[in-house]
Amino acid sequence: MAKTQHAVAARPRRTHGGRDRRAQILEAAAGVFIRDGFVRGSVDAIAAEANVAKQTLYNHFGDRESLVIAVVEAAMDPMATQFSTVVGETIAAHDCADLEAQFIDFGRRWVRLMLCDDAAALRWRILADAPLEESLQVALRRVDQEAGLRSIAEQLALLDRAGRLSVPDPEAGARQLRALLIGDAQLESVLGQVTLDEKRIAAVVDRGIAMFMRAYGRP
Repeated sequence: MAKTQHAVAARPRRTHGGRDRRAQILEAAAGVFIRDGFVRGSVDAIAAEANVAKQTLYNHFGDRESLVIAVVEAAMDPMATQFSTVVGETIAAHDCADLEAQFIDFGRRWVRLMLCDDAAALRWRILADAPLEESLQVALRRVDQEAGLRSIAEQLALLDRAGRLSVPDPEAGARQLRALLIGDAQLESVLGQVTLDEKRIAAVVDRGIAMFMRAYGRP
């Protein structure tokens, strides 16, 4: 994970174009938030990291909350499309005979998605700090991260109606599945600070899905 964090937090190129300057500030903000957290990461530190005047930062983003929203959108939006693909190719493929294997495939791909690209460390920081930072809560609502949980809940409801699972509350089931997979992966990776290899990812997912199936699987 150290390489990933360095890639995200590296000092940006010094450029003068408007779009490049905005990207420069966003990259600097990501690095500061990974290093210091969203609660302690200040506009002053971001401006210093980006090598711009604080007023330049405000000219591009208006205020700190708007900057936080932009950082969250940059980190989370690309994942939404990829997540939809993962759902469509795994738990939405209801013709699979081995439902538990289908969920294991989904879980491993979901954890890899959260862990393995250049924004992974930032996403872990966003999720870890959200309960403490109101601007993060606003940002997450704006990018509608609950859409992923809704898509899982929809699949759980379909599987319940088909008699393949017993999930009386699909929304609660989706939240519990996230806790078993993503929550456990967060703890294993120390909020993205430790790289999880395939063996550790498999262990997280296998035990999480086994527990989920014990709770919701049909006899």
